[in-house]
Amino acid sequence: MSMTPRDKELVAIGISVAAGCKPCTDHHVKVARKARATDDEIRQALDVALDVRRRAADIMEAHALAHLDEQMEAMGVEVSTGLSRIKLLVGLGAAFAVNCVSSLKHKLAAAELSGVSEDDIAEIVKMAVFIKKKAASHVERLVNMPEEKAA
Repeated sequence: MSMTPRDKELVAIGISVAAGCKPCTDHHVKVARKARATDDEIRQALDVALDVRRRAADIMEAHALAHLDEQMEAMGVEVSTGLSRIKLLVGLGAAFAVNCVSSLKHKLAAAELSGVSEDDIAEIVKMAVFIKKKAASHVERLVNMPEEKAA
């Protein structure tokens, strides 16, 4: 089952939020509404992306603290094949957006179990790469602004 335009925009919202790109989020929320996404669907995409982003931060905290010989309980990966299809797709894009290998492995395994096509996964990765580049360009432009003004 291919992603609908609404599904693609919900995934793009998740990627944008996970990547921390406000202009991308603004754009994709607007387009998702035009694609008839409901506020509840948009909220779910936001919630999934923020959960993935928080989990990625927790995983990195545990990894970094391990270098300080601090004892932290091992963080298990919760496997849930009961995720709705769109939550799974959003989570997959968000995990890619935040560069979280642990979450990405989990989401890819769940996608395989749920029958998500390789084409849909490839499209999500392509969207995530594009949005991450856009997010980085917004930051780079902001950082370069003082130099341009000084010239």
